[in-house]
Amino acid sequence: MPVVVVIGAQWGDEGKGKIVDLLAARAQVVARTQGGANAGHTIRRGESKIILHLLPSGVLSLQTQCLIGPGVVMDPEGLLNELTEIEALGISLRGRLTIDLRTHLVLPTHKLLDGFYESALGENKIGTTSRGIGPAYSDKAGRRGVRLGDLLDKPRRLKSFGALYDQHALILEKIYQTTAPDRVQFLETAEHWAETLAPYAGDTVHKLHEALGLGQMILLEGAQGTFLDLDLGTYPFVTSSHPTVGGPIVGIGLPPSKVDFVLGVLKAYCTRVGSGPFPTEMDLAGAEMIRLRGGEFGATTGRPRRIGWLDLVAARDAARWNGINGWAVTKLDVLESVKPLQVCSAYRIGEQILPGVPPTIQGWEEVQPVYEEAPHWVGGSAARTLSDLPEGARSYLRKIESFTGVPVHMISLGAGQEETIMPRGDLV
Repeated sequence: MPVVVVIGAQWGDEGKGKIVDLLAARAQVVARTQGGANAGHTIRRGESKIILHLLPSGVLSLQTQCLIGPGVVMDPEGLLNELTEIEALGISLRGRLTIDLRTHLVLPTHKLLDGFYESALGENKIGTTSRGIGPAYSDKAGRRGVRLGDLLDKPRRLKSFGALYDQHALILEKIYQTTAPDRVQFLETAEHWAETLAPYAGDTVHKLHEALGLGQMILLEGAQGTFLDLDLGTYPFVTSSHPTVGGPIVGIGLPPSKVDFVLGVLKAYCTRVGSGPFPTEMDLAGAEMIRLRGGEFGATTGRPRRIGWLDLVAARDAARWNGINGWAVTKLDVLESVKPLQVCSAYRIGEQILPGVPPTIQGWEEVQPVYEEAPHWVGGSAARTLSDLPEGARSYLRKIESFTGVPVHMISLGAGQEETIMPRGDLV
């Protein structure tokens, strides 16, 4: 059975939650491997809408083991809230969820610092979710972070949590003239987290390799998207982890040679939340129509997403960087009756046509998209086979395939699992 990595190929919010939920029905293991509660994966089952920020999107498939790997930064309070919401649906994750002992934690002081760091940028704000992700990864890289294993060991918890709290409190008080949360209450809260999360703690890397040895199907669920990657994205308007294929691999201790299939999730148009360059951004009138039709509001923040035409230049580079084997094209139904319908097929700066996306923020800010008009179509949202789709929609999919060199393996025409076409059958 295969190992499938699911990667967002744009700026996040591509619809990875539905895709992973759909594939999880066949998988034995689903793992979140990077990012934190700044991700928002939305799953619909019937009339129910479930938004997950930390739990893997396989939680609704009752046979699936769910792993949160060491590459994630985890907000304990946020995770406990999610567990309560899932249990209210009659789903218990005891025995099914394992959080790695190496997973770094997001503390309340990280969130406070995140807000102040963002405010200090003024007009140059990144547009973060203020969930403490950047400060937590910063402490991790600076070897100051605290991990789940530290939380569960009382002497180490008092020492390491206290030391990090003291450092954060000093920054908050001396630089931002604000009072940190009460230290005693902070440590009491940490003790509560330790008691509640202990049953879920374990070694996810070992569990993953056990599953590999048994030939089980494994899904690695990426968070955010390719152009928010810390190294390859539109820096500094990026996230603090690696949403490209290397992040999930390192974030759970998987050898690259074990990956059988990389599935790129590509929305039929583009969206972006927060600040930063966005070459194909639409004018307000066109954006508002698609925003409302596609429900384009952040699952984590509720902010309206910026809307753009499909960027084939970015999609092709995402395919190259991630080694994408197949596309899952989402929200194709939203473009029904949109006229004129455009796709970006080149970037130019002045008279120069670029070979791909630019490597610098200056280049991103200067590029002008070159558009081609695509045939529009009417109907097709009820299609359940490729041949049921109108010719305009099929032409749109062929353009994606020919330009990127990657075949379309899944087509999503709505939030429901049944609203999906798999024109090439199973992934592998």
